[in-house]
Amino acid sequence: MLQQARSWSITVPTTVTAVEGSCVVVPCQTQSHSRVAWYQYHNIHYPVVYDGRNPTKVDDRFRGRTSVLGKAAEGNCTLIIDNVKKADNHLIVYVWINPDSNPAQTFYHQTVTIIVERAAPIISIQKQMVDGKMFQANCSVKYSCPFSPPSLHWNTSPFLNKSTSMAFSENVQGQWWYTKTLRGPATYEMHNSKMWCSAKFRTFTTESQQIALNILYGPVIVTLTLEKVPIVEGGSVTMECAADCNPQPHTYKWLKRQMGQNNEITSTERKRPFNNIMRDTSICCIADNDIGTGKSHWVDLDVQYAPVILPASSCHLTGEVLKCVCRAEASPNAAIHWTVDGNDTLPSSFSIVSAYSAKKVVSGELSQDEDAQSRPCRRGSDPEVDRLSCVYDNEFVDEMSRGLQQIYAAAPQRKGTAQPQAEVQ
Repeated sequence: MLQQARSWSITVPTTVTAVEGSCVVVPCQTQSHSRVAWYQYHNIHYPVVYDGRNPTKVDDRFRGRTSVLGKAAEGNCTLIIDNVKKADNHLIVYVWINPDSNPAQTFYHQTVTIIVERAAPIISIQKQMVDGKMFQANCSVKYSCPFSPPSLHWNTSPFLNKSTSMAFSENVQGQWWYTKTLRGPATYEMHNSKMWCSAKFRTFTTESQQIALNILYGPVIVTLTLEKVPIVEGGSVTMECAADCNPQPHTYKWLKRQMGQNNEITSTERKRPFNNIMRDTSICCIADNDIGTGKSHWVDLDVQYAPVILPASSCHLTGEVLKCVCRAEASPNAAIHWTVDGNDTLPSSFSIVSAYSAKKVVSGELSQDEDAQSRPCRRGSDPEVDRLSCVYDNEFVDEMSRGLQQIYAAAPQRKGTAQPQAEVQ
């Protein structure tokens, strides 16, 4: 609301909003004049707020902080108060035009009240931010000094190193706003990071609220885990598919590779049981959300099963030297030792040449000394008398029988034995 003086045509507002730390402009327009002075309205006395001719008369609270804007010949009597302080809140001032020409004229019936507020910046971000696409965020702060806006600073995620910013001022319904706009590509690493901005005035700094970024992105890491229990051949296992994405997957595709066959199952559940698990089984999962698709690595299941003597197990008699090889496949790996006629103690003529293990396969080699006088396996030997066996066990041996291989569980050792056939060369 503007008001006019009776003798002079003076136009001033009734109130002005000032931002602490900024300057404030009190608009004043009148006729051409030679001198202007501003005073604080007070019940007892009238402290001088501005007097260009007598600056020493200016009250200590305003000295060095006040000036007038424009040219007196053009009727501009606008007051500027710099570095607005909290103590300036509800300050009431009035103007006196040419105070020396007509001392009897008064202007204090036409006052301006200054309302001081501390402004914090306001941050605004577009609603949807998608990985790989450009986004925009604005930091705006209100100020009252059109000649000197506060400085704005973004506090952002370190992944915003490719962003750019620009700043501008605008007057919205008589109020000045300073805005700094940030633009850059959104990345999934920014998800859930905090973004805020700060405004630095002359003597203090204010901050906006912190906003957690919500970045939409497809599955970037898909991991497959299983229950920490032994998997027994023929048994079951429960797998869980976890995906690093936003939003969470709405569909899971489960891939099962077993005995040369591939099966695919589509589900909405991140956990799934698999039954009748056999050895050499691998599982993987594919996660889908509204943004994209991700696939886990294949997980080879560690399936436990009883030892089996492999066909490569045999005895060879070359000349007068007997060599026997025993190979067993099992999970966990089997342990191998030798017996002669069921006796665990080998004759002195026998020696274990080597024993090694690979993944799930264990191999042992036995040799008879060439100079030995008695040999369990020789030309014309009686297989009912001379029997050489390799004995194996692991934690999963059960009673079973297969062809010429006799496998049995002998409590409490839970051992198996097999009799390889000797070949005479």
